[in-house]
Amino acid sequence: MTKSESTNAVKFDLNKLLDLAIEKKASDVHLGADSKIALRIFGEIHFVESFNLLNEAEAEQLIFGMLKGKEEVEKLQRDREFDFSHRHTDGTNFRCNAFFRHGKIALVMRQVDKILPAFDEIGLPAMARKLIQNKQGLILVCGPTGSGKSTTLRVMLEEINETRVEHIITIEDPIEFTFTNKKCIFSQRELNYDTLSFEAALRVALREDPDIVTIGEMRDRETITAALNLCETGHLVFSTLHTNSGPQTINRLMQAFSLDQRDAMLARLADSLLGVLSQRLIPKKGGGRVAIFELMLATSAIRNAIRKGDTPQLENTITTSSESGMVSIHQSAEQLIEQGIVEQKDVQSFFESAKLDE
Repeated sequence: MTKSESTNAVKFDLNKLLDLAIEKKASDVHLGADSKIALRIFGEIHFVESFNLLNEAEAEQLIFGMLKGKEEVEKLQRDREFDFSHRHTDGTNFRCNAFFRHGKIALVMRQVDKILPAFDEIGLPAMARKLIQNKQGLILVCGPTGSGKSTTLRVMLEEINETRVEHIITIEDPIEFTFTNKKCIFSQRELNYDTLSFEAALRVALREDPDIVTIGEMRDRETITAALNLCETGHLVFSTLHTNSGPQTINRLMQAFSLDQRDAMLARLADSLLGVLSQRLIPKKGGGRVAIFELMLATSAIRNAIRKGDTPQLENTITTSSESGMVSIHQSAEQLIEQGIVEQKDVQSFFESAKLDE
């Protein structure tokens, strides 16, 4: 920070910082002890020089003050990291992760859309609407951190909320967006408050009369198994993974199981899976970013490849099955170029730098 900028810096005010983040449409806010404050805006980090740095005592006072009492403070101090949610004065929610680096506290806050876009506004492949009309099976929404998959999942659930009468249980860490019951009843459960673990919540979900169960993330073998159990007992299950494509998603799920368990898991997955929607964000013409999608649908060819664990065949099938409604991420990008939404050079740059299949 330069001398002139230091002179103009104001005393730290979290509400003013969040106001700025909302104004600039920042996805994330970064702050911590003895560290520059920064916003991530359309994928790029921008340092905020108009606020003084927080010293260690100020950072601890601020972050501890955002937590719900002594128990959460002690958990953060003990575990050295803690997820929680924070609601700004204007009603905007932020998903937060407090952690320590070099022994000093830090915080990253992810802004959650206060108003959900409509289903047709986010550019989903045409078959996505038909996909969520199913009553039983597994739908996965995938992408790296910051790719918009949480928004896509919420938009899908809101579409169901507006069109069907169902009981939807969500298991979240933490709850980011609070749904208003329309045609559906929502039972939103937050880890550490409403349940002690994803596994425990999923184990008892059948006793809570759900039609649809949403799992924040398929984190481990136990969660995957519980999700498949729910599908096999007649429920529609949504979840997310931090993967880049349908084939990579199947490979990630496969790797969660030992060799002697893998064939049985793949057979169950092939029977239960409805589709995998993967997405990334690329620069939009005129500013901002827009999603490009890959949609892998569980056709007979896809199910057979999953049973064999043949992930290269999955990729080939996606590319050659547009007539069945599947979309490759390259095809999605080309459609946006044709519609004048993105520039050819930005798409080319994205695919040159992105590692989509690793």
